[in-house]
Amino acid sequence: MPTEYTTLVSALADTGYPCAEYGWKTRPDGTYLVVGLDYEAGRLEGDGAKADRAFSVSVDAFFRKIADRAAVAGKVESVLASCLGDSWELNSIQYEQETGLFHIEWTGEVCGTITAPPEPVPDTEPEATEDGDA
Repeated sequence: MPTEYTTLVSALADTGYPCAEYGWKTRPDGTYLVVGLDYEAGRLEGDGAKADRAFSVSVDAFFRKIADRAAVAGKVESVLASCLGDSWELNSIQYEQETGLFHIEWTGEVCGTITAPPEPVPDTEPEATEDGDA
């Protein structure tokens, strides 16, 4: 994952609010956060390859009491300013009737590359076939 993104996820987790990437199987009680990469927002190419990439990121905060809005927004926006500088914005503030939650969404951009996780190492040797090849 892009370094700026992993730094952002760690910093959001340090706010004291539960934070998950891309969503929760079971929503926590109280205030919680969701963060995720949305799409590749741009790239710089050189020597026939992508030399640098930018990704759109979204951060969503969910909470029950409108009185919590300033505290939640203050913590999240402090993290965004620290991790992303000026490359973020408030996208929406809404009340979700079906869940009874207030929802604030911010969007921004992070730079870096997405790397694949290392290939798992098999825990056994491959079995030999009838012709003796593995």
